Amino acid sequence: MVLIVVFAALLLCFLLVRHHVGVPFLAMIAGITIYEHFGANFANAISNIILTIPANVADAGLYILFVAFVPILLYFRAGRSGLFGAMRAVESIIFAAMLTILLATPLVSLFSFDTLSADIANYIADAKVVILVVGILFAYVDTFLYRSGKLY
Repeated sequence: MVLIVVFAALLLCFLLVRHHVGVPFLAMIAGITIYEHFGANFANAISNIILTIPANVADAGLYILFVAFVPILLYFRAGRSGLFGAMRAVESIIFAAMLTILLATPLVSLFSFDTLSADIANYIADAKVVILVVGILFAYVDTFLYRSGKLY
């Protein structure tokens, strides 16, 4: 249920705001790369320094910071999207779905009581590589087609 609520909230936000998503998509991919290289070690260091924070909470917090928080900030700083109608809705759905899919594992670890989200996260884990490739391609296309507020 947590994943469904997160997806609905992100989708509503992205539908209402209507910003360009190419750079935030690439920031998500960069955040995943940074987390995979440095995140676990940094989370362990945080949990060793601040003993009241469990290691899994520090790990999930860093993942959310790198993969979601920074790209969402970039999304709100990006220029207005030149897409209208159905294409704007598709862009918002893809961006919200990508963020929700990438946040599935840490959210399930933080909310262990939600069995529906755990089932969805297990299903997503099998297709995560394909989803990442589609997201990267979408980000490149969106970034290359975007020119000063208009799509060409």
